[in-house]
Amino acid sequence: MIPECITDFILPPIIEALGTEFISRAYRWWTASDSPDHEAQLRKLRYSLETMQSMINGADGKQGERSDDRVRRWLRDLQRLAHDAEDALDECEYENNRCRVETGVGKKRKRCSFTSYIVDKIEAINVRFDELKEEERLLNLESHGSTALELPKTDSLLGNSKVFGRGEDIKRILNKLDGLRGKEYLVSGVSIVGMGGLGKTTVARSIYNKAKEEGRYDQVAWVCASKDFNVERILSEMHEHFKGGVTPRSTNVLVEHLAEELKEKTFLLVLDDVWERDQQRWYDFNNRLSKIVKTTRNSIVVTTRDEEVASLMKKMNLMQNSMQIHEMPKLSDDDCWLIIEETILTSSKQTSISSNLKSIGVEIAKKCKGLPLAASIIGETLSRESQTSEWEAIRDHDTWILNSKDGNRILSILKISFDRLPPPLKKCFSYCSIFPKDFTFERDDLVHLWMAQGYIPQPNESSKTMEQIGDAYFNRLLSNFLFQDVQRTSSGDIQCCKMHDVVHDLALAVSKDETFIWEAGCTIDENANILHLRVKHDASGPLDIPPKILQRLRSLFIEQNAHAVFNDMVPKLKSLRSVKLAGANMIKLHSALGELRHLRYVDISKRIDDELPKSFYKLYNLQTLRQNRSHQRNHPSDMRTSLVSLKHICLAS
Repeated sequence: MIPECITDFILPPIIEALGTEFISRAYRWWTASDSPDHEAQLRKLRYSLETMQSMINGADGKQGERSDDRVRRWLRDLQRLAHDAEDALDECEYENNRCRVETGVGKKRKRCSFTSYIVDKIEAINVRFDELKEEERLLNLESHGSTALELPKTDSLLGNSKVFGRGEDIKRILNKLDGLRGKEYLVSGVSIVGMGGLGKTTVARSIYNKAKEEGRYDQVAWVCASKDFNVERILSEMHEHFKGGVTPRSTNVLVEHLAEELKEKTFLLVLDDVWERDQQRWYDFNNRLSKIVKTTRNSIVVTTRDEEVASLMKKMNLMQNSMQIHEMPKLSDDDCWLIIEETILTSSKQTSISSNLKSIGVEIAKKCKGLPLAASIIGETLSRESQTSEWEAIRDHDTWILNSKDGNRILSILKISFDRLPPPLKKCFSYCSIFPKDFTFERDDLVHLWMAQGYIPQPNESSKTMEQIGDAYFNRLLSNFLFQDVQRTSSGDIQCCKMHDVVHDLALAVSKDETFIWEAGCTIDENANILHLRVKHDASGPLDIPPKILQRLRSLFIEQNAHAVFNDMVPKLKSLRSVKLAGANMIKLHSALGELRHLRYVDISKRIDDELPKSFYKLYNLQTLRQNRSHQRNHPSDMRTSLVSLKHICLAS
């Protein structure tokens, strides 16, 4: 069971992209009608969707205050209604594309039939929204503004005195600082970057304390910048460290006091846990600092989970060419064990660990995947367990982090990076949970899957393409260290990457019950909110998946040979956007595949049969087709005329 405190309710990104295009996509189908109520219904739908996210925010806050199944059911129903609205607009898009392809008398008859159908569907959505709005009032869930993100505050005094596996990092950063100071810059420094839990604050604290103890600078200051990168607050805390006494309220007077205090002195400023991406705030900080600094050889050390922050610092006039980046590496398994061992001995007041337990602990250390945060928390857990069987259970439990209280602490800290993402990127990140651990993501393939799910907005005529927006999303997740182990082409372009195991656990947690990995013996509640399904085992017969679940599925990945499984499912997959049969040696695809009007992504690269069913060429919303290179020649010559939305044909050997 995934702990409730680390989950989020996120509506489909369609709500982020509302505008005049939203109206036109559906309204074009109602122009033949004389009823003015049609446009009114559509405009009401738009209002409903614009209101939904604030309703979610209000309910999510109340859910944190009380455990209430009624609130959870209401949230689930609201999400489903948003997906129904997204489906309605998708169907409008499909009908538009169908009319571009099909001709003749039947075209007008189908159009009239569709108009009547979609009007009824949107009207029903609006009625249901009104019902949920009334339930919101009865449940006292009205939103009173979003709750500010609470981030842990750090200081230079917290933490263990012993630091394992970071001696080389500390040495390198100190050498960089000394080298930059030798060049007589006014201000220089180092940005320490890396994913959450790598020990950036621990290293910065060691550098701060070493500089203070050895008198490397005349003044030192530690400022935790995670909660709010407010220039006045940073200056005030510098004043408290450097000068003490009453801090002036006037910013100008504050700057004058600091300038006077530092007139003939050098300083080290540590800005810990910085997230600020607003260039204007960095320019303001630069301008204030330039009025304070009077001597050379001053240093700033920044810790951040975002590479963009480090890049912004390098652009500041005061620090151009004088800021360097130190990317924190993962620890070795041996160092992770040393942290676990030290934590156990300190917490349990023991003097040693038995050789039997130690051999198990060394294996457990490998589960940390180089993350010192995980090592510390696992060490705390093991310190409370003295039985060999308990240690073995943790060693052998693949989902310990997801299913334990202490594991949840790791995810809660990593989730800060997730919380800082805008809603569309949250959906993009959580979608990665459908892939197995240690999976190698192809960047382009991942972007195409995001496009298929509607996570990337349709661009305006003058803006970037969807692919370019998707690349920007990918780079943002990469810069926040939610991806790692990047591989590049010979020209330097990113080709593929991986995800840290603990970050993958986070993706599983925040995807809530929307992603399900099916294995032999699994059962699924028909009321579950599953949208993305990966079939993990080699199924030779039908899966026991309720029809209601299949009707709501938006993604279906089948890893192994499952011909009968997929073809049995096809008629029920009414909302499917993406299907990946890369591991399924299909002989014949079901003719009903062409009736999946929402389908935008198809991977049949391991299919044996050369011919696709004729209905396949009625997938008018299809954007991406991945297939075997040998099948390319078997498409009809007018394929592009039929598949009017097709953007990408990806060929596999």
